[in-house]
Amino acid sequence: MTFDIGEVLSRAGQITWRNKVLWLFSALPIVASFLILPAMLFPMFFLEADSNGTPVVFKNPIFIVIFLVGTILISILSFVLYTAGASSLTVGIIRAETGEGALPFRELLTEGMKYFVRILGIGLLVSVSFSAIFTAISFGLVLFGIVTIGIGFVCAQPLILLIYPLMMLLYALIEQSNAAVVADDLGVMDAISKAWNLLKANFWRILLLSIIVYFAVSILSSIVTLPLMMPMFFFPFLIEPSQVGQSMKILGLVMAVFGFIFLPVMALVQGVAITFMKSAYILAYLRLTRSSNQPTPVEATA
Repeated sequence: MTFDIGEVLSRAGQITWRNKVLWLFSALPIVASFLILPAMLFPMFFLEADSNGTPVVFKNPIFIVIFLVGTILISILSFVLYTAGASSLTVGIIRAETGEGALPFRELLTEGMKYFVRILGIGLLVSVSFSAIFTAISFGLVLFGIVTIGIGFVCAQPLILLIYPLMMLLYALIEQSNAAVVADDLGVMDAISKAWNLLKANFWRILLLSIIVYFAVSILSSIVTLPLMMPMFFFPFLIEPSQVGQSMKILGLVMAVFGFIFLPVMALVQGVAITFMKSAYILAYLRLTRSSNQPTPVEATA
């Protein structure tokens, strides 16, 4: 079995554009960011500040503990939302490809929750395993660099460059495993094993697909986000040292306006980008595991 990269990318674009409800599932993780923004801005406007314009509460140990706990809870919430979104999105993409009709949000969410635990298990198992291996390699490189008085760090540069394609392949492994869970109703280990075998058998083709998808998504994100981020980059240079306190409040106001504009735009960009990426990997999985003689969905030919 094999797949045509051009056909997969074209079909992924069709699914992404024609099923905009899928963007909502892709954008779910960014919902947690909407909770962080008010927590950051509230002290700047409503609490007492010192001579440097820094809210006094920021120096309170209790606030620091609350901030750390809140950050951890929001991170957990973001991960849970990501898993729920990934489960439902995978279901939606497969249903769109097989031509099963409309894709109601509530129905996809309910159907996706059936796979929540298994997809969560895949994400944790693959991520933890990779992190452990990466940490061990990094520790070894540091020791090698110390022993060789820095020469080892220079020799390790080519290995560092391999991190980017390795991360792409890791993402491909996770997405293909998720597809195996939903499309073939496999368990965590069976899904990872099947995805790993497909990755080994089609290494260069999947790597090329990953590179194309990565650059396409990066270019799209940059075109939209860079113009919005430019004002925030230059604003600190406009702050007068003698008016730090007042400038901090102005900065808070700018951040508030910027956040309420930037976050929805980022949610939209992430919704489109993640849907396209997942569609490409899931379609590649289906092309590699399904007979080419199976009928093409009506939507695919529309």
